[in-house]
Amino acid sequence: MNMARRPILTLGLLLAACSPTALPGTPVTSLADSGPGSLRDTLAGARDGDTLRFTTTGTVTLTSPLMIDKDVTVILDGVVLDAGGTSRVLEVAADADATLQGGTLTGGQGRLITLGTGAGVHEQATSLATYGGVILTAGSLTLTGTTVTGGTADNGGGIAVLSTGKLTLLDDALVTANTAPGITVTQPGEYTGTGGGVFNMGQLIIDGGHVDANEARQSGGGIQSTLNTVVTLKSGSVSSNEATEPLSGVTGNATGSAGGGIYTTGALDVQGGTISNNTASYFGGGVVSQAHCADTACATTIYPTFAMSGGTVEGNKTTGSLETGGGGLWLRAQSTITGGVIQGNSSMYGGGVNTWGALDVTGGTIQNNTATQNGGGVSVNIPQGAGFKLTFGGAATIKNNTAANAGGGLVLSRNTTADITGGSITGNSTTGPTDGGGGIRVLAGAVLNLAGGDISGNTSTRTGGGLTVNGTVNMTGGTISGNTVLPSAAQQGGGGVRLYAGSKMTASGGVIRDNRAPWGAGVQIAGAFQANPAATFTLSGATVSGNVVTDPSNNGGGFFNDGSLTITSGTVTQNTATLHGGGIFNLKTASYAQAGGSVNGNTPDNVYTVP
Repeated sequence: MNMARRPILTLGLLLAACSPTALPGTPVTSLADSGPGSLRDTLAGARDGDTLRFTTTGTVTLTSPLMIDKDVTVILDGVVLDAGGTSRVLEVAADADATLQGGTLTGGQGRLITLGTGAGVHEQATSLATYGGVILTAGSLTLTGTTVTGGTADNGGGIAVLSTGKLTLLDDALVTANTAPGITVTQPGEYTGTGGGVFNMGQLIIDGGHVDANEARQSGGGIQSTLNTVVTLKSGSVSSNEATEPLSGVTGNATGSAGGGIYTTGALDVQGGTISNNTASYFGGGVVSQAHCADTACATTIYPTFAMSGGTVEGNKTTGSLETGGGGLWLRAQSTITGGVIQGNSSMYGGGVNTWGALDVTGGTIQNNTATQNGGGVSVNIPQGAGFKLTFGGAATIKNNTAANAGGGLVLSRNTTADITGGSITGNSTTGPTDGGGGIRVLAGAVLNLAGGDISGNTSTRTGGGLTVNGTVNMTGGTISGNTVLPSAAQQGGGGVRLYAGSKMTASGGVIRDNRAPWGAGVQIAGAFQANPAATFTLSGATVSGNVVTDPSNNGGGFFNDGSLTITSGTVTQNTATLHGGGIFNLKTASYAQAGGSVNGNTPDNVYTVP
């Protein structure tokens, strides 16, 4: 029988198998600024596609910027490139595609750049401000695990990306401890004191990288991005950055800093990652997405796009005490939120989100944000005639937010419109003695179209556990349930809905149920006040049920009416008061008419009118 022969392992074969494999790439053997084996000389002789690798570790002290004008990869593990505060560390040419892996770039000082028409900033021939403290790229630059730190420039303390450029931050690449202090005198319209970490005039992609703990005087503590740009956050972070200019002036004429994390007039797409613990004195603690005037008269306004489909905006805040807004997001943009979490942010107005443009929210969670005035979760401030509105539905949630004055979950400022078709606004609260609207506050001139969704479990220490209204509510569906006006010295009624003088509400569908208040547990309708006529409520198909008065000697389980109540269809049932008007309590001055519908099964009575 034939036996298969086995190979014999010789000492030579074993030694060959164990011999070290040469590391790829052209060796960089010197830590000198220039000369044989230096990075500068090796770059000069490189070809497209080459990889350059240091064979030693240590610090290269530069006397002028390194230039990359080819498609190369530079491996810098264990190497520091230090400009010593005299110049930039690195410049990348417009036709180059460069990748840096590992290492640290530091000690950079920005320089003037030439900006022609269409360059993405302004049309002046030469800027008076400096750009790109550590890196200036006109081409494509990818940083993988590289740290950029200790840079200073008027714009882009760490990195400036020109309009032809693209910057990608991967695998824990870190832009940190850079500053954009700005200059006092500039040409008209000049940027200055912006983009502590990155100033972007092209494309910026963060996918595992970090822009953390940078400072800018005016705006964009972490990132400043200009018109016609794109910033995409896939993973990684923009955190602990600061826009430092203090807030000063008077109401209506204040100045300060904005966009602690990101300030952009271009497109911003948040798909993942974290924007957290950034601060600004005036508006946009986390993010500012700002419209841009197309001409000097601002006859035409260009609104950028903001999209959030994932990620977290958390712990950002505005630090001033005068009309500040947008602790997490300040949006004057065409904005969509389909996912992600906005939580733990704070400001005077719009603790989570302050929007001045179109906002479509169909997913994601806005929770645990705080406003010291109005709009704990969201404040909507769309200018009259802008043609924008808030749309809210799908699986979106606004929950557990707090406002001291009005709109614990959501406030609709004057002349704004909101369409709510689904989602939930729940567990929000107002805590102060002057106003209300634990869930939603609808100010004068604003319109809320409620077609679906759930407004539930919200509380107020004054009035309107669910809604407080000066404007108009059109309810065709949805649920207002389980909301409460808490016992307090300032308490009033309206566990579900409080209508102030001058307001109007029509309920042709949906349910107002299981709300609680000292009086007017379901709905409180106010009488005329000063120049405002009595509030009006028309029940034309909805159900008002199970609402309970909590004061042991008070009235109006379903309705407390001091204004005008008309019932044409719908149901008022199983509501409870402790004294009179289990279903409906009408003051002597009120107007009440029932042409249809059903008012029955209420305790202790269905309708009571003060004689």
